[in-house]
Amino acid sequence: MPSYEAEYAAFAELDVQVLGISVDHIPVLKAWAESLGGISYPLISDFWPHGEIAKEYGAFREHEGRSERAIFIIDKEGIVQYVDIHDVDEQPDNEVLFQEIRRIQPDHKPITIPEEKKSEDELDLEGVVLFCNKWCP
Repeated sequence: MPSYEAEYAAFAELDVQVLGISVDHIPVLKAWAESLGGISYPLISDFWPHGEIAKEYGAFREHEGRSERAIFIIDKEGIVQYVDIHDVDEQPDNEVLFQEIRRIQPDHKPITIPEEKKSEDELDLEGVVLFCNKWCP
């Protein structure tokens, strides 16, 4: 997920909101984000009811009590357009994600994000949502 932080501006220019979703408890997510020096995108705890979001997307390993490591790209209408479930040791190439996002919204004109507006709290993004789950590191 640090690679998404490194590409935060590129995702924002494509009108994409990155979300991190994990079955970890909020204090764990907070500590993880702080260990990275902070992150610009929201982290959502899917701790209780345990794995409920992951179950909705078919990415929960019930017998292990954890979610798959997965990426979902959801369009503006809430339709899942892309799914990548991969091994915990794999990190998908962000360029593949950018290509998929461009495929989903081919007429999108890049948004210019002023350097001083890096925080997602200051951006008005209404486009595609990219969310990833599994434990964060």
